[in-house]
Amino acid sequence: MNRRERKKEETRESIIDCAVKLFREKGFHETSMEEIAERSDVSKGTLYNYFKDKESILVGYFQIVIVGYGKEMKEKFVESKDIKITLHRLLDLISGIFKNDHALAAIYFKYRMHTRFDINPDSSQRSGIEKWVLEVIEKAQQEGQLRGDIPATVLTRTFQFLAMSFFISSIYNEEPFEVDLIKNQLIGLFLDGAKL
Repeated sequence: MNRRERKKEETRESIIDCAVKLFREKGFHETSMEEIAERSDVSKGTLYNYFKDKESILVGYFQIVIVGYGKEMKEKFVESKDIKITLHRLLDLISGIFKNDHALAAIYFKYRMHTRFDINPDSSQRSGIEKWVLEVIEKAQQEGQLRGDIPATVLTRTFQFLAMSFFISSIYNEEPFEVDLIKNQLIGLFLDGAKL
């Protein structure tokens, strides 16, 4: 990375850092792009060169957080040979990523659900979680633990919707037992379907 690219990345990270601090201080909806530009010490034009809206800044924030979990994720999933255990670990890791920022995570998930249906999705808005899940699913298919007649991307997206349901349930349920029960039910639904 050359000096110019490093400077751009530093500016991007500074904007994200300042914006997240404002979101936590004032609230996401109460924070304006103008305040973010001012706190970041950049012009509004520069801010909009990096991010089209506050939601894009939030995506950038969670991308940074998720990248930070990359090594832990690889270690947790390399050691497990059982898809059920792997999916449990994956849900625990995803929950751990978002648990400290429930309010921001809820906004992030709403935005991601909305943009999920875009005809031409913006690849810069990808968090990295889908890549993790896809790797887990493809490995399980190669090992004969999951059906091979369904494309890995379809299984990945199905699991991501279940993971989102788990996240929503874990926000609104304070009892750890209930959260574990829901996690087991969702993984069972994914692996076995809804048949009797």
